[in-house]
Amino acid sequence: MIIKILWTLIGLNAATFVIVFIYFLISTDGRNVDTMEKGWMTILAILGIVIILLAAIPLYMSQSRFSMILSAFFAVLPLVIALSFWISNHMPSFGKKETLAEVYFKDKVQRQIAGAIEVSDTVMLPIYIKGQNVNIQGNRVWDADGLNYLQFAIRMRSHRNAVFTEKANLAIIKMLIDAGSSTTRALAEGIADLPVETIAALLDAGADPNTHGFVSRDPLLFAAIRPSKRETDIAILLAKRGADVNAKNSENITPLMAAANNAGTSKNWAETWRFVLYLLKDAKADYHYKRFDGVSLTTTIAAIKARAIEEHVMMSPGFIAVDEWLMQHP
Repeated sequence: MIIKILWTLIGLNAATFVIVFIYFLISTDGRNVDTMEKGWMTILAILGIVIILLAAIPLYMSQSRFSMILSAFFAVLPLVIALSFWISNHMPSFGKKETLAEVYFKDKVQRQIAGAIEVSDTVMLPIYIKGQNVNIQGNRVWDADGLNYLQFAIRMRSHRNAVFTEKANLAIIKMLIDAGSSTTRALAEGIADLPVETIAALLDAGADPNTHGFVSRDPLLFAAIRPSKRETDIAILLAKRGADVNAKNSENITPLMAAANNAGTSKNWAETWRFVLYLLKDAKADYHYKRFDGVSLTTTIAAIKARAIEEHVMMSPGFIAVDEWLMQHP
């Protein structure tokens, strides 16, 4: 009976793994997955397979007490992890959850200011920050540097609570910029979510467009190379404000090459070709650069053209404009 239960759990774990893996493939269809996302999914996939095998192999090889205990531990482990997450999110009676203000800041005054930011209190926040150093660093969380209040306000956009509103959050961000908040790391924090106008305000207040990404150590411009119109507008804005258009990332490629490589033949990335064309025509980016292995913008474009023919893809007008420009400027 116990053996049947264990095999059932192992089967459920395997089925769940397959479903999650298929969902990931479906959700990423039509877009280029960045290196970090690929890396994390690879690690999680390997971990999932290892846990399933550690549950199945001992039970298959032997039905001794030790094998059954070992198999039971790894068969139940995914369920315990999932249940722990569910309890922490749905059963607050197990313990009062700290507010984000309490997580990220340490003393009473800091938490009062952060608390006003967390609940979108645009009335009390100006009173609380008057005469205060708005550039204090909060607690180290997950071994990352502490945030200032402006970074915290931007982070609230990915932790939206019941009282969060876009209008209030953007008003708070403006208040903190006007109060003299340091803006460079806030720029990296907000590049993925803030409106173009707010990104411009951060740059106007002195944010360095050549800082590194929020998570990645690559230049920030690479983080802005994404498929939407907003993200393309931000990438162009960074370049206009002084971001190094010939910088190299960890793969030793330039923004031109990264943008072309990310866009590929995907219709979802058609906007990105506008950024590529801007770099070529207006920013005068170096399109002759070759990596040590011979990869360059022209070889990337040639590979995309070949793939488009093979996949019977009609490329966007933006890609065609880039291709024509390169042919006119060998």
